[in-house]
Amino acid sequence: MKFRFKALQRMREPDELDTPTLLAAPRGWIALFVVMITMTGALLWVFAGRLPISVDAPGLLTRPGGTGLVQSPYAGVVQEVLARPADTVAQGQPLARVKDAAGRARVVSSPFAGQVVGLPVDKGQVVRPGTTVASVERTDGDTATGGGSGPDAMVAMVFVPSSRAAGLAPGESVDLSVSTAPAGTFGLLRGRIESVSPYALTREAVAGLVGGDLAAHAYAGSSPPHLVVVRLLRAEGTPTGFAWTSASGPPGRLSTQVSVTATINLGHQTPFDLFLGR
Repeated sequence: MKFRFKALQRMREPDELDTPTLLAAPRGWIALFVVMITMTGALLWVFAGRLPISVDAPGLLTRPGGTGLVQSPYAGVVQEVLARPADTVAQGQPLARVKDAAGRARVVSSPFAGQVVGLPVDKGQVVRPGTTVASVERTDGDTATGGGSGPDAMVAMVFVPSSRAAGLAPGESVDLSVSTAPAGTFGLLRGRIESVSPYALTREAVAGLVGGDLAAHAYAGSSPPHLVVVRLLRAEGTPTGFAWTSASGPPGRLSTQVSVTATINLGHQTPFDLFLGR
């Protein structure tokens, strides 16, 4: 019976009973400590970490009174358009002249003061009762909210889908990305919620606020929106007169009828609450 040399050599050596047994190498202990510290940190973050809660929605910089539609109460042919875009009009000022079927000249006047932002009719066009003759950004409501008064009166009208409107309340902070002032260069415009409509708006109601069906398409999606009026925070020393996340914001003054994207800050929650869907 043949044995290998190593086996015979092992049989000749005494048992190493006094040699300590290593349960794990030093590198193994270090790896174990690293894993334990990482898991402890992760558990602390899950229960004590803070994740921001926010809602993003499209909106529009406008006057506190919004944009109203001036409609013709008469049927006939437009003889003359008496206003141009950007014109400032007074309440009762004629905007168009319509010749009815009897040959009489009918005048369509603006029921409110404001600035003309759209004229969807032209000379020679056939209109009927209810046809929109002009879109006018109203100035008669400049003191209706905290937007101030005068030429600088301005608010943001934000349209939040019903599915995301729960929890919105006056006083919540809002950051606005203005389309004409890139956020990466000038920062975000600051504001606070002034009011939240208790009911969702129909597409017709949205069109009446933003100046027509075409404009309303960008704000009234598949879910009927709630109107959130955002008061812009004032700041002395900035070119716009409003507060920005950057030092001074854009170099020029802000204009109305400019689209914005609003981020409404609703507070914070822990990752554990997020996991539970609270």
